[in-house]
Amino acid sequence: MGKPKPRNRTKDRSISTGKPAKGPSDPRILSALQDLQCADLKKKLFAASLIADLIKDPVTRKQLLREHIVKILIEQTLCDSNLETRTAGWKLLRDFAQEEEADFCVHLYRQDVIAAVEDVVKSIFLIVGSREAPFSSSPKAQQELIWNLIGSIVGLLSILSAAQDEILEAITEVPVLVNFPFGLLALESIPVELEFETLLCLSALTEDNKPLAEHILDNSFLLEGLKQIKDSGEAKAVPACSVLHNFFTAMQWYDHNTPMEGHSDAMILPALIQAMEVPQNNDTKGLSSSSSPDQVLQLAVEVIASIATCLQEALEHGIGHEKEFEGFGDDSIDIKQEMEHGVGSKDRKGKNMGSKDEDEDDEMDEDEESMNSEEIDADMDLVTGDGADDDDSPAEEVTLDRLVRKATPKLLNLFQSDGPIRSYALSALNNIAWTVSSIDFSTGHLNSLQKLWSSLSSRIWNEIITPVLSSNTADIDLASSVTSLAWALARSAQGVVEIQPGEHRKFMALYRASKTLNGPEQSGSTKGSEEPGDAFQGLGVKAIGVLGRLALSPAPIELNRDIGIFLLTVLADPNTSAADTVEAMNQIFDIYADKSNAFDEPVFWANGFYKHLEEILPKARKMAKGIDKRKFGELRARTDEAILNLARFLKYKRTERNGSN
Repeated sequence: MGKPKPRNRTKDRSISTGKPAKGPSDPRILSALQDLQCADLKKKLFAASLIADLIKDPVTRKQLLREHIVKILIEQTLCDSNLETRTAGWKLLRDFAQEEEADFCVHLYRQDVIAAVEDVVKSIFLIVGSREAPFSSSPKAQQELIWNLIGSIVGLLSILSAAQDEILEAITEVPVLVNFPFGLLALESIPVELEFETLLCLSALTEDNKPLAEHILDNSFLLEGLKQIKDSGEAKAVPACSVLHNFFTAMQWYDHNTPMEGHSDAMILPALIQAMEVPQNNDTKGLSSSSSPDQVLQLAVEVIASIATCLQEALEHGIGHEKEFEGFGDDSIDIKQEMEHGVGSKDRKGKNMGSKDEDEDDEMDEDEESMNSEEIDADMDLVTGDGADDDDSPAEEVTLDRLVRKATPKLLNLFQSDGPIRSYALSALNNIAWTVSSIDFSTGHLNSLQKLWSSLSSRIWNEIITPVLSSNTADIDLASSVTSLAWALARSAQGVVEIQPGEHRKFMALYRASKTLNGPEQSGSTKGSEEPGDAFQGLGVKAIGVLGRLALSPAPIELNRDIGIFLLTVLADPNTSAADTVEAMNQIFDIYADKSNAFDEPVFWANGFYKHLEEILPKARKMAKGIDKRKFGELRARTDEAILNLARFLKYKRTERNGSN
């Protein structure tokens, strides 16, 4: 349930510059466009100033697009002989890109805007890098004009880089554009606000960009320069940390696996934590005109959230092979890479790599009947994750330690504050909690950290989970985020969570609320969803996940019974979505796999859970066959796998029961 990367690029988007507004365009627009193309410099600049104001209004902005403002800018304004006009044109193009959706950037890209950017950057280098006529000796007005032009280009590059992978790749392939932001940072005369914006541009350029990361590595002075900015103690240190985080991620440099000692995310966490400690006052040192202390704080929290998300990948990288990982929306059964008796292996996202065809569904019963008692016991170990674990590799101790000991208390305090930062702090806490929930503390070398996390998780539950649940909030996004955090906390506490009396029913209520919501990410439905994997990110799945963890041993028998009956009710409901069904089954497997648990006899057997599950099995198989595997391949595979595991679970419980009698 972790938070994805801060940027969400699209792979293939159609050309769209916005649906044209109906009716005639504002007379001011027609007049401004006419003046923008005239020979009079004053009229051109006044028209550009008027258009800059019109861009801010969605209606007039759409009218400008309908009147082919982009074509006018690219073909006339950007190549005007006057520098002031060109500067005004680039600012307008940047403003349009900033206000419009990513489709607009795709449109610009297809109009070959990158070639135009390359040309203007070359001209800028000739001016600021001239030895014959030093830029610092130019008139102040001339310098200000150039800095304004540079600011527009830097901003446009940032927006284009974030819009689409293809655009980012195209920019990276142009050497002058890659060197442009680094060259700006090397200028002693660069204005403070432009330095900040340039670092933000580099952050956009370096995200998910290994070629650029390798370029930084090949030119070590670039890395050293970023580290110096990171250590500056000023606002610009935060975007520099973002660039370094992108670099470490792309190069897969982790605490235990870096060719340069100390060069990992652990290096940048102190600066980010310091940024969260600085009082948010009127001190704007090192900030751009479009930034604020609150925005710097937000960026620091976002980078910490991303570090926490990437830490799981670092853990997997450290052991030399992909370890099965429960969480981030995946089903909670830990099934090893290769399961015997026809069960396909799973990748990290839980997708069944070897699922059967539809015409083989009816053969599951025959396969199960061929299993003897010893095979069943062995298979159940695989289903529940109780088999041998050969992972004895080191944990990401430094990064993990700083996330837990230093960052978590600060984030918890930020959540208690007012403003938008609360949601960002909640997201970062969620990511940290999910990462901690995947750590194997059984080796004992992290006992101190585990003890601290136990204390912190209790505080997080008492200060965030309980108050939000008690408020009966109507904010579904908040409820979904808090439920995800609660799930991670319950996982990391390994089923031992102190909750208020009746608090588990709040999650049941959230599950029922999720059934009335529209949208696949909340309801768990796949209807209308282009990415069926989002179904496992729904509020319903999260609520079921929390309840399943709360019901684990040593949960009180009454609590276990209440939750167990609820999960059976979910499975018996014909309207339950496939994703909710999968998660409910997985939780039942985890809860009732071990007959030594105190609630096995008084709950599972005494309340007829076995019989109910037997009745659910054929209905679930029928439901699975109704999922189109061509459209929803992952959902179908995971549903098939859960149903097969249900058959195995029932066989195991029956054999276990008979063997004990």
